[in-house]
Amino acid sequence: MIMLGIGPSAVPNDARAQSASSSRLTLQSGSYAGKAQVSKDAFGKPCADVEAASKARMSNPNIFDHMISVENRCLKPLKLRFCYFGSDRCTDVDLPGLKRKDLVLGVYPGLKTFRYSWTEVR
Repeated sequence: MIMLGIGPSAVPNDARAQSASSSRLTLQSGSYAGKAQVSKDAFGKPCADVEAASKARMSNPNIFDHMISVENRCLKPLKLRFCYFGSDRCTDVDLPGLKRKDLVLGVYPGLKTFRYSWTEVR
C-alpha cells in the first residue's frame, strides 16, 4: 500500500470506510424549504444554515433521534418552523442573530433516515 499526504487523506481507504460504518450519526440529505421567502445575507445566501442527522441511542441502537442543527448567519433574529416532510408535526425555533441551535425533531425506532421541511415564520 502506498500512502501519500498528510491529514485525513493519509488515512487508508479501508480505515475510513470502517470508521464511517461504525459511526452512530447518519447525515440526512438536504431539506426542502419550498418556494417560501427566506431572509438572506448581504451575499444573497439564506441566513439559516440547516443540517440534519439521525443518531442511534447508546442504550438501544435501534432507536434514532432525528436531530436538526441550524445556524443563523445574519444579525437579525429568525423564527423558523421545522416539520417532518408532508406532516403537521412541527417544532418552532427562535434563533438569535449569529447563533446556532440544535433540536430533536422526533424519536423513532428503526427509522434511520427522515425527510423534513422548514419555513421561516414572519
